[in-house]
Amino acid sequence: MGKFIIVSFFALGFAFYEFSGGADFVPESRVGVADAAGVQPVELTRDVAVSRSNAASLIALNPTVTPVSLSTTPATTIPVAPPAVLDIRAVAGARVNMRQGPSTSFDVVNTLDRGTQTQVLEINAEGWARVEVVTTGQIGWMAERLLTDG
Repeated sequence: MGKFIIVSFFALGFAFYEFSGGADFVPESRVGVADAAGVQPVELTRDVAVSRSNAASLIALNPTVTPVSLSTTPATTIPVAPPAVLDIRAVAGARVNMRQGPSTSFDVVNTLDRGTQTQVLEINAEGWARVEVVTTGQIGWMAERLLTDG
């Protein structure tokens, strides 16, 4: 089996060599088209390697390339407001209903387990807290007495 693989490899390699022109193969060269500014076409070849030593001569071939000077300017300081203090509290009850509004007459949107982290957004006069669940971003209302102390 190993001999078959080696013979197949050489046969495919020879076929590729012959179909691509074999010993008579000559790489084609391309001639660029002159642009509207009257720049003469430049013959392009595929065997040009760019290095630091010939980069300047390649730029000289194309006069439309403009050298650019990079300079740095000191950054301006933009005042940033201090971060707001978040009121993060955990659910103190075993399974607490989070509702659409601040009373038991509103529908339950989720039931939160003990220890669920919430951010208190507001607290109304009746003792209801509008909270956002930290992990999911869901917002609803629950009784403030069912949250740990802030």
